[in-house]
Amino acid sequence: MKTVSALAALIGLSITGGTAFAQLATLPADSSTDGVTLQNEGVNAGSTHWDSATGIKAYNVASDGYVPVPGTPDSILGLYWGASLPSGLTAALNTVNTDGGTIRGIYTGESAGWLNDFGYTYDKSPVTDPANSFTVAKGIQTVGSPNISFGQYVDVNLLPGEASTFDFWLNASGRFSNGDTVLSAAGVYTAFDATNSDPYLQQGNVRWTQSPIELNTWVAADNKYEDVSTYLVSFEDWRLNAQDDADFSDFILAVQLYDANGTPLGGNPVPEASTYGLFGAAGLLGLAALRRRKAAQAKA
Repeated sequence: MKTVSALAALIGLSITGGTAFAQLATLPADSSTDGVTLQNEGVNAGSTHWDSATGIKAYNVASDGYVPVPGTPDSILGLYWGASLPSGLTAALNTVNTDGGTIRGIYTGESAGWLNDFGYTYDKSPVTDPANSFTVAKGIQTVGSPNISFGQYVDVNLLPGEASTFDFWLNASGRFSNGDTVLSAAGVYTAFDATNSDPYLQQGNVRWTQSPIELNTWVAADNKYEDVSTYLVSFEDWRLNAQDDADFSDFILAVQLYDANGTPLGGNPVPEASTYGLFGAAGLLGLAALRRRKAAQAKA
């Protein structure tokens, strides 16, 4: 969300030179080359699942205007947000890093006037290592000509050790659909480790819900619906050393984590071996290894 007066000030800043900026002028390869595609809500649709008014659907923003600012608590479901990674998510990440697993990112909403881009990296930041990064969605817009919808998601399978440097990123492009740009306020911001953002300032450009939403989700490994601990992360796409609006709602993502057996992390029981489904340990690690080989061949 950008106000007219603030935009005018920044446009003036960019014309006169302004400060240096970081953004991905050339985006990393499409995630499909990594074997990761944007999937539809599918079996998770419905008012008792992801579309519940008391779940992530409550944060489904699709506008270029004002939306509530994540706060302490916010005005939507009364969730508390903070710059630090919530402890429950940190523990889940550690489990995935030790044994491998899956990180799921669910598109929830956006309020940016800019046509931002979204993706992930295996090596901390697409700025420092674009070869190990992939783009999920380009020129994100949900009004006018939408190119991404609520509930679409990606599942990224990780080998042991990969979660320590894996991250989701938002490329604040600084470009509008009408062709105008405000590059002096652009940047690239990472979710799990904000210090890999470019630029990184102490206050950071992301806010996390400090407690999870228990989101009713189809779990293939257990062949049933279960409540899965789901955290929201919200990005501010305007670099904070400019005249930012700090609404932290320019791009909102819901995050779930699963272990190598496909079991949701966050207190759910481990299923019996006979119930292992599509996310079975051997299958998941095999898919991750295959993905790596295909990516290496594509770059060769």
